[in-house]
Amino acid sequence: MQGGHFESSTCEGTTMNKATKGALAAAAAGSLMLGGAGSLAYWTGTQDVTGGSISSGKLTVSAPSCATSVPLGTHDWQYDGGSAFTIGTSKVVPGDTITKVCNMTLTIAGDHVGATLDLETPTITNDTSSTTTLDSELAPTATFKVDGATYAPITAPGTYVVQATVSVTFNGAAATNGSQNIAAALEDMTLTATQTHDTAA
Repeated sequence: MQGGHFESSTCEGTTMNKATKGALAAAAAGSLMLGGAGSLAYWTGTQDVTGGSISSGKLTVSAPSCATSVPLGTHDWQYDGGSAFTIGTSKVVPGDTITKVCNMTLTIAGDHVGATLDLETPTITNDTSSTTTLDSELAPTATFKVDGATYAPITAPGTYVVQATVSVTFNGAAATNGSQNIAAALEDMTLTATQTHDTAA
């Protein structure tokens, strides 16, 4: 009986050990599965890059000054011969050119900055019937000087005197009788200074 009991105990102990080992293996496998499904952590190191204040530049254009008393030859509307042309009163004829010269101050601030200048081509509209041709026979153009020199794109920050010369020519060779005794409205002309990015500035 004792021998049989001993064998029985040994068998039960072996069975329990196997069951315990199996449970532990299952638990370990479950832990591995959970670890695989999660995120793995690695060592990390951090440091801060110092920030600071960032300031922007600017580009501004002052209001045009076209009075004859302003230096550098500015003037209000004049005929090509130098006599005054009065808007709304004087009357152009084929062959005439009227001109207006204005000064503006262009201010540019920044490290890699420049500017280009342009004058929007103005619209001329007849005040009467569209069958007349004065609007199409008047041709507006513009030229610039910067600090007294012939205009070239500006490539550095600074303060500049921009002189705009606006001309309206009544081309005699292209004139027709349809442009006689007509009033036309010349819209305001817009000078645009456009910022450029110049890494060499």
